[in-house]
Amino acid sequence: MVNEGCLSIEEFLPKISEYFKAANEKEVTVRVSTKRLVKGEPVEGNREFDATNNPHFDISRKAQQTHFKDVSQEVYPLLIRISYLSDAKKNKCSTVVKADDLDKFWQNFSAVIKGSMKGLIKKKKKKKGKAVVAKPKKGKKLKR
Repeated sequence: MVNEGCLSIEEFLPKISEYFKAANEKEVTVRVSTKRLVKGEPVEGNREFDATNNPHFDISRKAQQTHFKDVSQEVYPLLIRISYLSDAKKNKCSTVVKADDLDKFWQNFSAVIKGSMKGLIKKKKKKKGKAVVAKPKKGKKLKR
């Protein structure tokens, strides 16, 4: 396993195109995952991980429909991972994006992803229509 670790955003974006280029050559799948980054508290535990006792820290669909008085106002960074499997070894790297940098990152990220995917160009389909009947040229008659 080749783990390049947590890179800065400036280092991570060029790696995406490298990963897609290598994956396209070897015809393997590239996996991109995103998740909220919560630092684990080993002694006391995290309220975010205990939705039963602390439902106001739960971000699931059910919790979003329920209104609580005491809601967590903490802003979490986003962890983005990218990986592909090549010759029985996994290549992967990740980055952490702060909430303030998220809009700019998504614009750059989507541009790199779209530019790296070779299968996004739609192939033109040939239309199958009615058989074309030959029309006679001026002054000539069709043979029957």
